[in-house]
Amino acid sequence: MTKFTKLLAASILGSAMLSACQPASETKTPVQDVAKKVTKKAQSTDWKYVGEYGAANWGTMSDKFSTCATGKLQSPFNITADISADLPALGLNYNAVPMKVINNGHTIQADQAGGGQLVVDGTTYNLLQFHFHAGSEYTIDGKSYPLEVHLVHASDAGALAVVGVMFEEGAANAELGKIWANMPAKKGENAVAGETINVNKLLPASKQYYRFMGSLTTPPCSEGVNWHMMSTPITASQAQLDAFTAIYPMNARPLQDENNRLVVLGR
Repeated sequence: MTKFTKLLAASILGSAMLSACQPASETKTPVQDVAKKVTKKAQSTDWKYVGEYGAANWGTMSDKFSTCATGKLQSPFNITADISADLPALGLNYNAVPMKVINNGHTIQADQAGGGQLVVDGTTYNLLQFHFHAGSEYTIDGKSYPLEVHLVHASDAGALAVVGVMFEEGAANAELGKIWANMPAKKGENAVAGETINVNKLLPASKQYYRFMGSLTTPPCSEGVNWHMMSTPITASQAQLDAFTAIYPMNARPLQDENNRLVVLGR
């Protein structure tokens, strides 16, 4: 597909972009089952980011991971907008939940059961968890960032949507500080009585975003993920960035080919 064809396609994609990868079946899948399924798939084989079991070999480690090598809409990639358009506003309807921070052996993750919903184009996606990558997995116009957070959601029908936010070095983020203070240094989890996490405090003031189709950035690299990458970064202090990389110096998948997918920047 040429760049011209891609731009022409934008006129007919519109709101269909997010719904293009909805399951054909109308059968509803409980959100808890979706969360467990994604987690089990990602942990079914001992993968890593570098070395023999690193990202370059994910696609050949298991038949379940073959999409990591054969997929055509793999994430991450260098985000460059093809067009600007009036994208639908993101309904970021989140609320604070009891603090549960997990070191799953690949990243630091915060469970968000009951943490609210993303509503976009009439589809509701329930927030499952958010987790971090250092350095950033995506780049934006060729620029990388020291830290990136992914808010992972699933609809009742099983469709996945992710909201991504970049961090740059600057003022400390108080909510990030709470999470870091309770993150396990080794694989395990820490549920803290009386403490909460509010993911709203990990979002930028500007809600402008890039929209595109992609994949999970870890095995099994499943495609059909609706991505919404915020265009404005937030800040974390150098000490906060160092605290994460002391546990995970690098947990980012290398950039993949864009393969002429359409990237739209909201106006």
